[in-house]
Amino acid sequence: MRRYGPDHRIPTPVLGAIAVVLFLAGVYGAFTKRVPFVEGYRVKAVLHSSNELRKGSPVRIAGVDVAKVVDLDHGPGTTAIITMEFKDRGRPVHTDAELRIRPRLFLEGGFYVELSPGSPSAPEMRDGGTIPLSATKLPVQFDQILSGAFDRPSRDALADVLDEAGTALADGGARDLGRSFRPAVPALRDIAIVSKAARGERTHDLSTTIRSLSRITGALAANEDALGGLVTGFARTSGALAAESRALGEGIRELDTVLATAPPALRAIDRALPPTGRLAQDLRPGLRVAPPVLRGTVRLLDQLERATRPAELPGLIATLRPALTELPRLTDRLQTLFPLVTPVSDCVRERVTPVLETKLDDGALSSGRPLWQDLVHAMVGLNSAASTFDGNGHQVRYLAGIGDQVIGSGDIPGLGPLLGVGPEPIQGVRPRWNGPGKFPPFRPDLPCRDQPAPDLRAPASAPTAMTARSATGAELRRAAAARRATRRATPTQLRRTEQRLRRAAQTRREAGR
Repeated sequence: MRRYGPDHRIPTPVLGAIAVVLFLAGVYGAFTKRVPFVEGYRVKAVLHSSNELRKGSPVRIAGVDVAKVVDLDHGPGTTAIITMEFKDRGRPVHTDAELRIRPRLFLEGGFYVELSPGSPSAPEMRDGGTIPLSATKLPVQFDQILSGAFDRPSRDALADVLDEAGTALADGGARDLGRSFRPAVPALRDIAIVSKAARGERTHDLSTTIRSLSRITGALAANEDALGGLVTGFARTSGALAAESRALGEGIRELDTVLATAPPALRAIDRALPPTGRLAQDLRPGLRVAPPVLRGTVRLLDQLERATRPAELPGLIATLRPALTELPRLTDRLQTLFPLVTPVSDCVRERVTPVLETKLDDGALSSGRPLWQDLVHAMVGLNSAASTFDGNGHQVRYLAGIGDQVIGSGDIPGLGPLLGVGPEPIQGVRPRWNGPGKFPPFRPDLPCRDQPAPDLRAPASAPTAMTARSATGAELRRAAAARRATRRATPTQLRRTEQRLRRAAQTRREAGR
């Protein structure tokens, strides 16, 4: 063997040949993605025919290229066998895998193999395994459909249909067809809304509807004679409509106008429904009592009808003659009465009624009721309490003379101060006295309706003329003695005391003037 020492180098042609071989191996590996003379994972498949495929046709799983067809060969009988070589990302292929031949996109041309790798529970197919004929499918070509499903008369009829369609689309037909889709847009939108509504709002709405329709169709099928009559009647109706197609078209155009103007009217009806509902609710009590009233009205009208009959009319006129004779005089008197009644009714309507409907604000003692209700309730209380204010009642004998608070009236001319005993001190006076010569705002020169509205918010004043303090022991004893003397007094003595009090009050009023 020849050896190369330090002084012997490898010839340049040999180095060039080695470089060319390595370059070619790199180019081969870059384009083929495989090691030369080494086969990858391969799977075979039996097909009815392989004339749609060629070597290099892609094999795809879910649209992703995972392998390619590397060989085409004849199989048993008229079948063909294809060999597919897989990349690592296309594995595993299970024993229950299926495939079908599908056409590629128009720009790609040819066909490809669509592979379903099988269920994960099945074992992986061994290298060189075969997918049987029962698990493979071929696409049906359009010419096969025409040749198998359409005989010559059918093809001639189809040609006539296409020819007539071409005639219809010519001379502006295609343009008119394109325009017809514009009004179809709202209709399609409405169809989408109806389709969505047909799904129902809850689960099983559609199935319930179908079940109900099945019962309806079952009932129709059970009565074939009535169904036949229905179909015959529908055919007659359709024929009548077809015979009046022009009038039907005009009616449809008018209906379109009505539908265009209907939304504002429907919105107005929608706004009117709540008040109408409330009106119906308010009328319901009256409707409950209306039947006897209506029956009475019917009886009254029946009597009036009998009274106005020709035989009864002379007697009716004779009976009504006095009233009709006095009617003009009554009218003249009413003309004099109405001007006198009008101010009174105006006063009641504009002044008295608003005051009676007013609610008084009395703090914690407020009842929250209108004034007229408080007046009615107060009359009951006054009637009950009035019996206790006479000389023998407990209001004067006990409540006005028992307590630890001395109440003084001030100096009364001719009598001096009057003292009494009460359970509680005087808190104030309401309404407040305006003073001598001061009267509430009242205009006698104006009608009632022009008077200022009464103000029921009466002001209160603190006790100024009267004083209250805690009574001493001596004052309490004198008050008790006075009560005993009052009880022992004779009626004559009480009358004299009352006369002295009246004279004192008269003197005070004169001094105030």
